[in-house]
Amino acid sequence: MAFPRRVLRATVGMAGYSATFDDNDHHLGRLTVELSSTIDLADATRVLVGGTFGLRDWSNEWDDSYSGNLQFVVLAELERITPPTPGNPRGDLIIVDAEISQVIQHFRSSAHLDSANVFPDNSIRLVADKPTAVRLYVDYDANSGLAPIPSLTGTLDVSGPGGTLTLTPLAPIVPRRDAQIARGQAGHTLTFFIPQERAVGTVTLRARVASAFDPTQFSSTFERTLNFEAIPALPVMAVGINYTGPDINDGATPASLAAPVLADFVNTVMTTEKLFPIPQVTITSFVSMDYDDDIESDINEGCDKFDDLLDAVADMRGDSEDIVLGLYNTGVRTGSVGGCGGGAAAVARTGRGASVAHELGHALGRPHAPCDNVTRCANPLNTDAAYPRYSGYDSDSIGEFGIDTNDGSVKDPANAHDIMGYSGNKWISPYTYKALLSRIPAVASLAPGAAGRTEQERGDWIKIKTPHLFLVMTITRQRAVTLRPAFHFPAYPQPLGTMPTSFEVELQDDKGNMLKHACLFASGQEDACACARDAFPLRIRQAIGFDPAATRLVIYDCGKAIFEQTIGRTAPLELVVDGAADTLAPSLNLRWNSAAGDALWFLVQWRDAAGTWRGLAPRITASALTVPKQLFGRQQALGIRVLASSGIATAEVRWEGQLAQAPIVPGARLAIGLAEIASTASGTVALPALLRAQVRNGRGAALPASQVFWYDNRGTEIGRGSTLDLHALSPGFHTISTVVLDAGQGSGSQDWRIEVRRGGQYLLHTGQSSPHDAKE
Repeated sequence: MAFPRRVLRATVGMAGYSATFDDNDHHLGRLTVELSSTIDLADATRVLVGGTFGLRDWSNEWDDSYSGNLQFVVLAELERITPPTPGNPRGDLIIVDAEISQVIQHFRSSAHLDSANVFPDNSIRLVADKPTAVRLYVDYDANSGLAPIPSLTGTLDVSGPGGTLTLTPLAPIVPRRDAQIARGQAGHTLTFFIPQERAVGTVTLRARVASAFDPTQFSSTFERTLNFEAIPALPVMAVGINYTGPDINDGATPASLAAPVLADFVNTVMTTEKLFPIPQVTITSFVSMDYDDDIESDINEGCDKFDDLLDAVADMRGDSEDIVLGLYNTGVRTGSVGGCGGGAAAVARTGRGASVAHELGHALGRPHAPCDNVTRCANPLNTDAAYPRYSGYDSDSIGEFGIDTNDGSVKDPANAHDIMGYSGNKWISPYTYKALLSRIPAVASLAPGAAGRTEQERGDWIKIKTPHLFLVMTITRQRAVTLRPAFHFPAYPQPLGTMPTSFEVELQDDKGNMLKHACLFASGQEDACACARDAFPLRIRQAIGFDPAATRLVIYDCGKAIFEQTIGRTAPLELVVDGAADTLAPSLNLRWNSAAGDALWFLVQWRDAAGTWRGLAPRITASALTVPKQLFGRQQALGIRVLASSGIATAEVRWEGQLAQAPIVPGARLAIGLAEIASTASGTVALPALLRAQVRNGRGAALPASQVFWYDNRGTEIGRGSTLDLHALSPGFHTISTVVLDAGQGSGSQDWRIEVRRGGQYLLHTGQSSPHDAKE
């Protein structure tokens, strides 16, 4: 416990405690609690508190797992306060602690949570290149006899690999005793935002608070070291869904049914970027697809008809390890289902950022947060039984206090709910946030041939592409199996469903010998019945190892064969690609044929610069496809393949060639905007004090913050990185330029006319910006 001046004497007292056996199998126990206090010999302003905590059952042995917390109060006699001499800190003002949060954080949890959910302060790991909030908890003794401080401000020096940056708080605060600070009140702490480009590596914070009216009245310096971990961006393949089916809203227009464009994806994934433990979402490719099937669905049937749409979107994944996200437009009538996710694929409506984050959570294997009140939310299927029950809060509460680094608002667990639940006012809990930390797939290098490198030592698992058979099937309660046409091709290990089943699959040779075997997992969020773990019908999307010598596939239920299918063979294919060498041709025209007489299904894929095969369309029966060249960006060496299947056996034909691109129009490769400000906004828009630029290249990927600079109307640099603190601007009108330097992505700038009003109000006057053409 830190105090603002030297401690002469101190004692500690018990204020309360909680204790529980973790396995909940004992209702009686023997509790031992001891507290001690000593003045730190190295720093007499600190009192060291020690605690001993033990819980035994009737056997009197320390053989049970238990947890709890101790609440204590320290009474200290401090040295007499004297007016500070010039250049020295005040003795009645101290920074007690700092809460470091990027989205959600454990901090002083024992004040509002039961012991099972209490974790050490600031124990949630920090993600590099993600904006970070620092909330300073300041203790002020108004009865010290010194000149009163009616308003408090301060500075925060951030020292790291990028040098030292001095930050000012979002707003001054009224000082108070530390015990009177309410964590849910943003105005009770001094809050600073570390820009994402400074949240890298090891960073040292040095903070000092002072009177807002007399900067000579200040506190001692508070110091803290932070470590930011490099976490991959979330790689997303964007699929715009052009809906041509029957389920259309009244008054829908062709534009409201057309495939969302890349800019729609960029705007819709911003909620995911904010809430997930990632620096950003990287859109690795963008393609559109047609869909003409029924889609109106009933939430009581899980994903219902969205299952088929999700399968079609998942076909676009190819051998990529990215998450595939399909967005449909506002004119589609979907009933009570808004989206679906699972098995590294997700579908949602464009513009619904929270829904997209929810479905991407499913795509990464997260189940639902529970709902215990149908007047607040629908009761989800596939509920996570391990989701923490934060005492006194809703069943899907976030449990801890979150903070929005866009505007500094605090998210209260009393009314904010986890993104994986169905309640409103969505944020993310520590439980879900920490679970996602290990589920983000790595972004593959764009260097050609990178996918084939194997650098593990002998004996380690070597990550290479091996033949996989991609199965999509349903199994009814009567054990009737429906298997969709399947394709096999080399791929990395693929994710499994979340729910184990009693079913298994075997690939056998012509003598009945087992060649490959796998247990089958269902996608839990698609259960149509929540009464049992093996609810039916089961929907299974799973890739299993494939052996070219296999001639038969067999499904077993507890050792009894319930389904089998002959694999057979598929006749060779021929593929013709037109338009590749024509610079004036905006598209490629693909045509293929097969000598087989059976009805065939086809997958058409292209190979990117890293050697990853990505879908150009979901499985189709047509034998031709037109593909816009814009999809391939600047890539010149191109590979295209067509896979054909009549059931399981898969034939393949490839085309390799050079792609002649039309000249890129200046300004088409960079998009510069402001976070959460619609590009079509007109008039006057209120801004947060921390202005954040959104800079994307032609594929929708965010550019590194190191390439972004800010200038005033005189051409003076006023900031670097993706964020700009507007506190430094004087009242009045300012023309601010966001400038992106050329680093292989193009260059460009965008002007913003910003009004600063006295009292801390910031306004963007749109319609008066004058963008400069981005250039190659």
